[in-house]
Amino acid sequence: MNMKEGLKYAAIDLECATSDIGNICEIGLIIMEDGKEVFSFRSLVRPVVPAFGDWQRWNLTYSLKDALSAPSFPEVWSRVANEIKGLPLIAHNASQVECKHLGHAFSHHQMKEAANAPFYCTLELARRAWPEIEKHGIKSLARRFNWELDHHNPESDARVCSAVVELVAKENEIKSWEGLVGKNQWNRHVIPQFQNRLIVRAKHAAPKKRADYIHELVTWKPTAKFESMSKGQSYVISGFDNAQKQKLRMMGSKAGLMHRRSVNARIDFLVADVKMGAAKYARCVEYEIPIVSMDEFLKQLEGMQG
Repeated sequence: MNMKEGLKYAAIDLECATSDIGNICEIGLIIMEDGKEVFSFRSLVRPVVPAFGDWQRWNLTYSLKDALSAPSFPEVWSRVANEIKGLPLIAHNASQVECKHLGHAFSHHQMKEAANAPFYCTLELARRAWPEIEKHGIKSLARRFNWELDHHNPESDARVCSAVVELVAKENEIKSWEGLVGKNQWNRHVIPQFQNRLIVRAKHAAPKKRADYIHELVTWKPTAKFESMSKGQSYVISGFDNAQKQKLRMMGSKAGLMHRRSVNARIDFLVADVKMGAAKYARCVEYEIPIVSMDEFLKQLEGMQG
């Protein structure tokens, strides 16, 4: 692309199934030309790692089953590559997220020819353009500028990235990519390439039993039936802020319960909020440990005291 021709670029956002680098499970793409959205695309991607010890269920609105039946990364990327050919790419925190994950995915799938696109980071651009703003994350920017956002929907996240570019260009009366890069001293990032093939592997051992992990606590598949609490039982707390955890620990201690920090086969139950740690959830699945909400925990404590 001749960068003097106008402001045309592609915004990309990735979602990953686990914390394993390169284990991409969804891609969103927006193409902008002279202030107008001319193309959008969103697709699930079948994750490379079939072991979901830390499935990122809180980020996602679909199930593990949906992801496992999706097309492979090379299949999805071939569609993306056809649309972005010759365009500069943008992403939020590009060097630490999109470039890193794509580099590992390209290496794993032996797609060397795909790793040549230039990336520009909208997080860096936002920090340069609006230094007076305290936070420059996607959610913070969307809230400040009243941009519509369905966070962790990669198409929506990519659209907010494009909104950053469009607003900066408008404020500075910039109408070319070259002008935008030069005015803001915007760094160009590259997708890392590796001499030897990288294999995307799970950091955590797979649970013996897999579950169809869902986004909300109320729709998690039950790990085991919870009967009742009694003095001397061991339990773990996960997902609450520190003040809440301390309060729940004190209440449990007064009732004769034994608080533990890690989940193992000797734990009787786990008290969870919606931000429960994924690894703890996986172990509850593996060891068939009941998960209870705070309301249920308090109700059981009341019953023990009565």
